[in-house]
Amino acid sequence: MLAPLLLAFLFSFPPGLHQQEDVSSKFNRAVELQRQGAHHEAAAEYRAVLAIAPNYAEAQANLGVVLARLGNYEEAIAAYESVLRLKPELTPVLLNLGIAHYRVGQFAKAVAALERFLATAPDNVQAHQLMGNSLVQLGRDAEAVKHLEPTLSAVSDDVTVLYSLGTAFLRLHRPEFTSILQRLAARTDGVALATLLQGQAHLELFQFERAATELETAAQLSPDLPRVQFLLGVAYLKLRRYETAKACLERELIRTPNDFMTLYYLAFLEEKQGHLSATRQHIEAALEEDPQSVEAKILLGKVLVKQDRVAEAVRVLERVIAEQPQNSEPRYLLARSYQKLGRKQEAAREFAEFERLKTLELQMIDLAVEKKTKQ
Repeated sequence: MLAPLLLAFLFSFPPGLHQQEDVSSKFNRAVELQRQGAHHEAAAEYRAVLAIAPNYAEAQANLGVVLARLGNYEEAIAAYESVLRLKPELTPVLLNLGIAHYRVGQFAKAVAALERFLATAPDNVQAHQLMGNSLVQLGRDAEAVKHLEPTLSAVSDDVTVLYSLGTAFLRLHRPEFTSILQRLAARTDGVALATLLQGQAHLELFQFERAATELETAAQLSPDLPRVQFLLGVAYLKLRRYETAKACLERELIRTPNDFMTLYYLAFLEEKQGHLSATRQHIEAALEEDPQSVEAKILLGKVLVKQDRVAEAVRVLERVIAEQPQNSEPRYLLARSYQKLGRKQEAAREFAEFERLKTLELQMIDLAVEKKTKQ
């Protein structure tokens, strides 16, 4: 989320009659501290309540809100999840849970929480915006548009919605991208985002020098822009300015430590430079975030081959080929691995399959070029 979201405060839960008098007193004091913005003190009071009454769901809910205000999103998530275990009917907590997951870059989990919330509150504009932004982060652009586009009339040129929509339209190659870019650029609070979006447009067109220039300008206009360091890292990687790219990606990783794409590109760069231990560290972290990523598994296999951990590489690569039998890259790596293990017949089989698949890929490229030339 580009602009701060208003958390759904849950102040008004009265303690049940069964609660002890001191619990009620502490809860009311915590609520008053929360209203005053004394979040550290409020958190301490809510914890005191929960020490006496650990199943007090409303205190857990408010504690989650306070922790989120303090930026302790992981703790807030744990509090919200406790609430939902204790009282699943407290569905407003799902919105807060979605926000917290979004803040720490757990976009798939944000989507899951928001889907549950929207099932109970289908007209909630904030939830649709957050859902759309999360889906854009996951690359699910067509779905994102369905959530974001209807909210424009409700929020009137909100820069967050415009930027996310622009990103989705850009990647979907939809003509509305141009008008969204113009609307962003026309707003004082949208200039930096428009510049960021223009940088992404240059990346899409393989104009890497222009992309880097636009993205650097965007970062100067607003250093806290979302993903600007990641995008700069990609641009500089394409320009073969590896050290600069690495520095950008490392800065991005500080902001979003669990981001799969940042971890993957860092691993890719480290492998390019022959830093195999660092490559493996990053790629294994990336696979923790997305265990199904074929690209990450292939890179792990490649590293294992280079580290002479060939038996491990074979296990990884055989699983990849079972998932994607038409992918030529893991076939070549697996053939080399079999060769190193002295499994000559299997190596010959995989080399032959690699050559066949590579020939098919080249033929498809030639057909695509020929088709484009005729248009």
